[in-house]
Amino acid sequence: MRSPEASAYKAARLPARRTPWREAAFCVVDVEATGLDPRRDAIIAWSAVPVDGGRVVLAGAREGLVRPPGEVPAESIRIHGLRELDLAGAPAPEQAADALLEAMSGRVLVAHAAWVERAFLGRLLRARGARLRGPVVDTSVLGRLWLSERDGRAPATLSLAVLATALGLPVHRPHQATGDALTTAQAFIALAALLGDETVRSLADAGHRLEARRRWALPPTDEFSGGRRLTGRKPTRRTP
Repeated sequence: MRSPEASAYKAARLPARRTPWREAAFCVVDVEATGLDPRRDAIIAWSAVPVDGGRVVLAGAREGLVRPPGEVPAESIRIHGLRELDLAGAPAPEQAADALLEAMSGRVLVAHAAWVERAFLGRLLRARGARLRGPVVDTSVLGRLWLSERDGRAPATLSLAVLATALGLPVHRPHQATGDALTTAQAFIALAALLGDETVRSLADAGHRLEARRRWALPPTDEFSGGRRLTGRKPTRRTP
């Protein structure tokens, strides 16, 4: 049965994909789980940080713990510092899902290495009769695109801590949901500003843009334009 929060989430209007990013509403979400397999692992903590007008809205940030259905592995306790005792009185997954649905309603989802949030949120929300909506912006992909434009190459993977350091930003409480969500929000704002005149669509399509740069072997942007990106120019392949 669909919860009222799920119904409101489904009915809420999302920003149009052509909306300039500073005019769109975003929700930066981080989930911490007992592992990386949503089929057998569970969310134990979450945080949602709104971004409006290109700014973090700390007053609107939300967070919570989640009582897992099974045991918490020792490795998870080592990483997150959350024991079964800490989670025994936490809300059930259904309550966490409703809180997240409220936080994300009418907003574009942003996450770092977003496949994790997609997988766990998808499973969590289905239990409340909801599905993730709209585009998803992945700061790990945005960061790799930025590095590709700056340096002419991008790493295969990019951790949140490495990205924040490259941007000159602080890393807030790694592997804690609120700390990682805040770090991700600040990285998102910095990257969207650095990449230029971005829209919801262009940010969500960063993966395709990164693949195009790799396929066409484009040099760093300043090699063409003194540090400015060029638009409307067809790329040419480099000769070996």
